[in-house]
Amino acid sequence: MSTIGNKPRAGVFSFGPYRLNALGRTLTREGRDVVLGSRAFDLLVALVQRQGDMLSRRELMQFAWSGLSVEDSNLRVQIAHLRREIGCGDHGIRYIASVAGRGYSFVAPVKWNEETVPEPVGIERSRFLPYQPKRNFGRDDDVAGLCRALEERRFLTVVGPGGVGKTTLAAIVAHTLRNFPMIYFVDLGAVEAGAGVGAFVTSALDLPSDSTDPADEIVERLGGMPALVILDNCEHVIDAVGEVVLPVLKETSTIQFLLTSREALRLPGEAVYLLRPLGAPPYTGPLSAKQALEWPAVALFMERAADGGRYRELSDDEAVTVAAICRRLDGNPLAIELVASRVGTYGLERVAELLDDQLSLCWRGNRSAVPRHRTVEAMLGWSYDLLSETSRKVFARLSVFPGGFSLAGAAVVAGDDDMAPRDVAHAIGDLVDKSLLSIEAGPGPEQLKLLGVTRTFAAMKLVESGESGKVQRRHAIFQRERQPRNGFIEEFALADARGAGGCQNHF
Repeated sequence: MSTIGNKPRAGVFSFGPYRLNALGRTLTREGRDVVLGSRAFDLLVALVQRQGDMLSRRELMQFAWSGLSVEDSNLRVQIAHLRREIGCGDHGIRYIASVAGRGYSFVAPVKWNEETVPEPVGIERSRFLPYQPKRNFGRDDDVAGLCRALEERRFLTVVGPGGVGKTTLAAIVAHTLRNFPMIYFVDLGAVEAGAGVGAFVTSALDLPSDSTDPADEIVERLGGMPALVILDNCEHVIDAVGEVVLPVLKETSTIQFLLTSREALRLPGEAVYLLRPLGAPPYTGPLSAKQALEWPAVALFMERAADGGRYRELSDDEAVTVAAICRRLDGNPLAIELVASRVGTYGLERVAELLDDQLSLCWRGNRSAVPRHRTVEAMLGWSYDLLSETSRKVFARLSVFPGGFSLAGAAVVAGDDDMAPRDVAHAIGDLVDKSLLSIEAGPGPEQLKLLGVTRTFAAMKLVESGESGKVQRRHAIFQRERQPRNGFIEEFALADARGAGGCQNHF
């Protein structure tokens, strides 16, 4: 068997009812696929290759997170997830044993069959594509639209707020496409600083990671045939991503990029695909359970509620409540999943009552999820941390508006002696760009809105700042006086918020 860190040979490892093809990156149990995440799969390969040996935490982390600095807790979470997925401990069967204070060992008997195993057809998985969801809630049009766009554009960025499903959509598209001999999926969420992006991308593409020019290395190794490189979670390292993407696009005509980000990169040649929330029933009065379940947000809510311990079907009496919850969550898939998972514990009515409470921001989801997706607070905190100090202040202060508000109103309420109207306008543009603030086209003054749980999170930040009373008084005075709109603020902020410029196209 190969040692840890070496490229696996063609063949199959067998243990218990499982067959592990390390080269083809597949795991089956009695002929059925077992879906593992990329890190868990890498850890399984490392352990099985060295069956009987104790592998230290450092060795395993180097194998699964090569070149990255991650906490030990990441390894523990992935090992726990791996044990659960392969049934370690079920019926007294042990596969992975812990060596106290040292590491882990694969203790079950392993057989090695050195045989020719076909490579995956059509797709070269450099770092194992995320698994394709079993069900696709309301994204068929997005999948078709993005596939069509990739036939025409070489550089696309899927933009939307946290939890809206950008990664899921990119994964579905990657599994759907058939016209790329090579597709690579690189999750940049684990990269802490822009300086590490180039090395991380080349490592994920199985290229030398010590190159002084990552873009040149990508062009030299991959430029000979069509390839799609998917860079996921780019918002925190935008500048560094551009330094990799633009030179590759310039030097070769065969490589395309599909990016996901909470903010557009605003680079030459970029086409932006705006991903909208899932459709939820509008407030139009009573509706039946059948009618409600035709909306993807409600269908997702009920499936996740069942996963969380609610076993009875949706009744007509409950349909209005579920529809209201989905509207309150603005059709955000991750927020819907996290809230729905508590229905079995709290009950539907209690969950609806707690939506405006900070407690709902802390409800935890899947333990194996990346940290930024484990709670609504973590999801919003990821975007909040990317804001400037001025944008953070404006974001928190805007939470005093219970609904839509005008740009002039935002300038009055969020402005202060330490913040001029122009600063507020710039901050509003930043919040819109980073998908934290919604801007609604159309006539009338109410063109801006903090959506759903985002407003709850912003209100929490306002309380933490100690400015709550002062800002609420300004809002009350504004409501009473209804100051006239300031034409300069309106015009400037609208242009800034809409990202005026010629470097991108919106689908």
